[in-house]
Order: sequence, then structure tokens, then C-alpha cells
Amino acid sequence: MTKALLPNAILANTDWFLKELYHFLPEMEFTVIENNLNRYLIDPNRDPSEDLTGDYYHLVYAKNTFGHPLYKRPLTSTEINNRLISFYQPYHDQLQQLLENKRNVFGSALLIDLHSFAEYTHPSPNPTADIVLGNDFNRTTSKKTFNYFQRLFNQRQYSVANNFPFRGGYITRHYGSQKGIFSIQIELRYKKYIEDRYFDEEILTHWDPIIFNHA
Repeated sequence: MTKALLPNAILANTDWFLKELYHFLPEMEFTVIENNLNRYLIDPNRDPSEDLTGDYYHLVYAKNTFGHPLYKRPLTSTEINNRLISFYQPYHDQLQQLLENKRNVFGSALLIDLHSFAEYTHPSPNPTADIVLGNDFNRTTSKKTFNYFQRLFNQRQYSVANNFPFRGGYITRHYGSQKGIFSIQIELRYKKYIEDRYFDEEILTHWDPIIFNHA
């Protein structure tokens, strides 16, 4: 991938440092599946039924989230399909199997899809929330489950937005539509765990330890 990128390409607005932030989850007996690949390689949170042209809104981004080109030349359909076969499909195969195993043992499973963001991607009259909970407007979990997570975060003094501007991506909506599987997406704002500042088009390499450890 890196050889095909422009020298000045910036892979901005990534889910930075979430592995380090949520390191405690296995200790709490959560089953964790990690995507250790950058979403600019191929985005597992996008619908594979969309036309694989490499445009911004499809599985492989031609531009970053600031609208700047990433590649020296357009990717071929073969290159994109190779990423689909090598990286996208194995991740979803494992996730599907994991959820089915949980459902078979416990009768149901709850998928919590963890992400982060810098700023809202759409104009909003409301202040940017610390956390955006997305359950496709109560289609992938009950309102009761949504309220449970909202209450937990409010108790920690986080402001919480309801399904705007993130209602849950493909992972939340696809798996949350399956019988006995429920899902919710949690988007945490960069300012609440990386640094208390405005984030521009940049690649992040460190965090403020005081903010990070308090998150």
C-alpha cells in the first residue's frame, strides 16, 4: 500500500490508539476482536455490496477525509479485490463466527463496535458531544440498552449524542440485524482521550498521558 501512496498522503481521522485505550477489556472478560490494519487499506465498516471503484464512499478510499488524493494513480479493480479477499473478508469471517459461537452458548450476543472521531462530519446546531452512541435509531439494540450506555457515560461526566452524526456503520447495522445479535457503536471524541485541542489533517504519534489515563 505505502508504495502506491503519494509522498504527501496523510491518513487522517483514524481510530487512533484505541488498542491502548481499551487494553483493560480482556481483563473484564470481554471477548475482543481487533482490526490491526488502517482503514485506508480497506474499511471493514463499509458495505461490500457498494460499487468497488475506489471512490471515497466505498471500501477503499481514493481520498482521505479531507478530500485530498491518496494514490499516485487510480487503483485497479484487481488491487481492490485483492484487499477485499486478503483483509476485509477474513476479518468479517472471524467476527461472524465469533458472534455465532456466543449466540449458540448464551442465546444472544452484544457487539460493541469501538471507534473515535475528531469533529462531526455534518453540520449540527448542537455542540459536539464527547461520545456518540449509534444503534441505528434503536434498530440494532433496544432503547433500554441505549439508555444503559448513555447513563454510564453521563455518570462519568461525558456528554452523549444519540445516533448523530454516526448511527452505526456497516458492522453495527449488518450484525445487529441478525437474530439474537445486538450491536451498538461507540464513537469517542479525540479531545477526550488524546489531547484537548483541535485536530487537523495529521497523523498522530502520541497522546497526552493525563487525558489518556483519565478517559
